[in-house]
Amino acid sequence: MDRLKRLAVRLVNGYRFHHESNPSLLAAIGVVGAIAFSTFYLVRLTGKLPPRWDDMYFRLPAIATCVALALRRWWPAPLARFYLPYSYATVFYCLAFFMPLTLLENGGAPNTVMNMMMGVVLIILLTDWRNTLVMVLGGYLSSAAFFFASHPLSDFPMEFLYWWVPMCMVLVAGGSFSKHAERRAELERLRRLYAGLAGSVAHEVRNPMAQVQHALESARAMLPAVAAAEVVQVSRQRIDALSRALGQGKDAADRGLQAITLTLQQLSGKAFDSSRFSPVSAALCVQKAVSEYAYETAEQRGSVAVQVVGDFHFRGDETACVLILFNLLKNALYYLPLHPGASITITVMSAPAHRIVVHDTGPGIPRDRMAHLFEEFHSFGKTEGTGLGLAFCRRAMEAFGGEIACHSIHGQFTEFTLTFPPTSMKQAPVLPAPEQRVPAVPVDFSGQTVLVVDDSAFNRTIVKARLRELAFRTLEAGHGAEALRLLDDGAQPDVILMDMQMPGMSGIEATRALRHRPAPLNGIPVLALSANDLPSWRDAALEAGMNGYLAKPLDPDLLRSELARVLRVQGAGPQTSSHSLRV
Repeated sequence: MDRLKRLAVRLVNGYRFHHESNPSLLAAIGVVGAIAFSTFYLVRLTGKLPPRWDDMYFRLPAIATCVALALRRWWPAPLARFYLPYSYATVFYCLAFFMPLTLLENGGAPNTVMNMMMGVVLIILLTDWRNTLVMVLGGYLSSAAFFFASHPLSDFPMEFLYWWVPMCMVLVAGGSFSKHAERRAELERLRRLYAGLAGSVAHEVRNPMAQVQHALESARAMLPAVAAAEVVQVSRQRIDALSRALGQGKDAADRGLQAITLTLQQLSGKAFDSSRFSPVSAALCVQKAVSEYAYETAEQRGSVAVQVVGDFHFRGDETACVLILFNLLKNALYYLPLHPGASITITVMSAPAHRIVVHDTGPGIPRDRMAHLFEEFHSFGKTEGTGLGLAFCRRAMEAFGGEIACHSIHGQFTEFTLTFPPTSMKQAPVLPAPEQRVPAVPVDFSGQTVLVVDDSAFNRTIVKARLRELAFRTLEAGHGAEALRLLDDGAQPDVILMDMQMPGMSGIEATRALRHRPAPLNGIPVLALSANDLPSWRDAALEAGMNGYLAKPLDPDLLRSELARVLRVQGAGPQTSSHSLRV
């Protein structure tokens, strides 16, 4: 019995995993099936393919189930969780049962043999190898049993057993073996990629974290050991040294967080949403990147220079452009210890074309490496590199309508050129200088309540401290189920800060449950909190009914602006917002 349960779990998981990477495949097959089943029946009505058996009563359910399969995006939320089991039943009925039954009922007509073969091929395409075997065997046995039950034994076409079944079994065995081998090869490739990614993240974060640790230890050593009631005086020199140590720790933490952000954004393969693009000043974008990049030493910062020959504007995403420049700076600065005299110059020019040129006098790139420079998972000279940075740069530039190119002479220099599409001077937007921009109107949050939901007590303490600085009252819950109990028992917060990953009921599940509560509970704004800033996570939060997405650690200004935004629209139902790289 336990063995059967384990087999059932493997079958269910195998089918689900098979369609996780391509969720639209089943809907596409539904469209093809609805059209094919309808068209072939209409052709048969013309008399060109006269059947010995009219399968209308079996064909109509096949058409109806395929239509429902094709309409996946319109399934109501309560039924959407049954889509995969429904698709399994549809594939089994239409391909594994109906196709061989048609062959049996029509005495093995050539067109039905071809249909059965096509059905086997589609089953191999739509299922993993275990479910392929189960479906084909189960479908053939059930169709044969139905035929036996409705016909005398003498009517059974023995060719079905002697020829067509073995042929299909060979096809299934070959397809299943090929798919199993392909799956193992893919898992091995993913294992190597994940190992490389883990090594890259560990390398990027371990050094800054070690610096944070050193800074905190230094700060602790500077504080005198005193009794609880003793009053001590600390010299100005010691205060300055303590301040420098804490500042170094903060800079190191910023470098670690920036490394994580870069890695996550490079991993995202989602297309950029051009509808969200806005006019961006190239000069301001470069200055922002150079000033905000987390340099490890003052020597690194001193090696970078900016030249603005002529500013221009392009339509794009400032955050994405800054990350492009971060990647190029990171690559150039990587070799600075080996080339201490190297320099990096970023030039902005509007003529003869709109360009940003990043030139460094480092080691250069060999000619044979240039052809693969912008390919994903291709890394040169860095054993811990993911090979994703330059691929991300190319995707971003193509989304802007431009391109990125590299020219390098090994041993002399490397030069990356970002070329942007031309903009008419009449259409060129005029952006106000930073000092001319109107500051945001301050919002008075006093008297309002925030429910903080996070399984980490330490994280809740940090968030509550931020909220108290904004004059909020706070409630707290350790997981999603506890938050819903508080709300059901009468708690009425003005907004909820909800962690995404929690034991038991996750933040997404808790938000979905909240949106099904009666008013006014279902209208409470919910802001997601997560250390994972991947676009797929953000999209999942917004689809679940959350009103915005905040990455940890919280940025105080962004937290304030997001709270102000959702509280102004409280009661208007779920709103959507995206406050990270739009990829």
